[in-house]
Amino acid sequence: MLPEIDLTDSASLPEGELCAFPTPDNGPEVLLARHQGQVHAFAARCPHYGAPLAKGKLVEGRIICPWHHACFQVADGTLCEPPALDDLPAFAVREADNRIWVQVPPAADRPADPNATPTAEVGGTLPPLEAASPADERTFVLIGGGAAGAFAAQTLRQEGFGGRIVVVSAEDAVPYDRTKLSKAYLAGKAKPAAMPLRTHGFYERHTVELLLAARATGLDLAKREVTFENRPPLHYDQLLLAPGGTPNLLPKLPGHDLPGVLPLRTQADADALLAATKDAKQVVIIGSSFIGMEAASSLLSEGRHVTVIAQEKVPFQRVLGPEIGAMFQALHQEKGVGFEVEAEVTALLGAAGHVTGVQLKSGRLLPADVVVLGVGVRPATDFLQAAFQLEKDGGLVVDAYLQAAPHVYAAGDIARFPLAATGQLTRIEHWRVAQQHGRVAARNMLGKQEKFVAAPFFWTQQYGKSLRYAGHAERWDEIIYHGDVAKQDFMAFYVLDEQIVAAASMNRDADMIYLAELLGQGRLPTPAALHEGMQWAAL
Repeated sequence: MLPEIDLTDSASLPEGELCAFPTPDNGPEVLLARHQGQVHAFAARCPHYGAPLAKGKLVEGRIICPWHHACFQVADGTLCEPPALDDLPAFAVREADNRIWVQVPPAADRPADPNATPTAEVGGTLPPLEAASPADERTFVLIGGGAAGAFAAQTLRQEGFGGRIVVVSAEDAVPYDRTKLSKAYLAGKAKPAAMPLRTHGFYERHTVELLLAARATGLDLAKREVTFENRPPLHYDQLLLAPGGTPNLLPKLPGHDLPGVLPLRTQADADALLAATKDAKQVVIIGSSFIGMEAASSLLSEGRHVTVIAQEKVPFQRVLGPEIGAMFQALHQEKGVGFEVEAEVTALLGAAGHVTGVQLKSGRLLPADVVVLGVGVRPATDFLQAAFQLEKDGGLVVDAYLQAAPHVYAAGDIARFPLAATGQLTRIEHWRVAQQHGRVAARNMLGKQEKFVAAPFFWTQQYGKSLRYAGHAERWDEIIYHGDVAKQDFMAFYVLDEQIVAAASMNRDADMIYLAELLGQGRLPTPAALHEGMQWAAL
């Protein structure tokens, strides 16, 4: 039996609060939560990226991470929302004589590390997953080895599915954390071993088949069959389509295929970029997208100059608005990044079989040892053209249950789904949304009939500064600001038709937790109330 630790007095833990306390002899911190009078004890760090959960919030019986909004049931630490993959380790706790006592196992001294190997291999708490059962002869095929496919496979086993699960990926790698590519991985702070979401061993233990380097070429809805390049077809009883996106390569641009002109979508792309920029002095990034700007932050180093070419006046103008865009541009310029704004590329120039420069319509020529294409992605749905009437952008329309056709569901970058708040059909290329899609789609493949109702949430990090965004606003009538955008300490509320439809923030993590929750419930204050001075933190 583990020894009990006299952690703290009862008065140190008010109702509804999260508090972290050290343990003796430089032991691990323990997170305490008091909910409806009951005390609960957990590991103090989020199993996703190691965020201090004491800086999060306890909302309606759930512990919500302050960084990326992973969510855990306060009753037992069960994972209820990604991007974490694992339950929160829970410890035995009791309260007696106005003291709180806990039992902490030795493995609890391993805080989550975003650059470590997957938690499945270092003692993290895994959800209770089932393995395949010979009695269940069904086959569920998941096309896509990204966020949606990986989370769907995990969910199917958690929900007790005993049939065959096949995860099909066009990449020759186990599903990995794509969010690190343009950040820690490109900056050299995350190594290849830190990239997989789970190791091969995880999939083997739970009898999930990985079909890697497999490119789908077609779908026959009548036969329930997916065809592949150089592989036999796969029959399915239920199918999840989550192939993700394909980077735009500017095929009509002269010189687009020169060596040294590189996209950034896959780990192989990032490896190629790391090799190409090792000795590069001039790096030009075409596009001021989140990937482009994060890449600029990661590739900037001593002795290397980075220039971003943007079609807009400031980065993110159409997504976040001119004020926030100007703040990010100033942040990059302070670090030494150059900008060519409202610019158009007319050609990529080369010599001796390698890119050497970028020609702008203005006549300006930018020298370049490497050119990074950060001009967005398109849904990887070419193989679905015979089976579905796709949207103009290549997206696939689904209903509120993420169903595209009988026995067929879609998730992640390709899914155009109805936003719960407005009913508007929307396609969102966010990591956490893809994971949430994967979970809901998996449950519906099992007949649960669960609507997707979560408010979208994403984040970006540049030079250690994090912006968080909840909701979705393709357009807006106005933006209401609380705080100081230039000082990276603000909340921005996006208003459309007298309703708040989205919000962005920096340095307001706790407020953002509440906002995302209320946004999902349709309980946000009116724009008029915010204009009249209502302070968000007081809600």
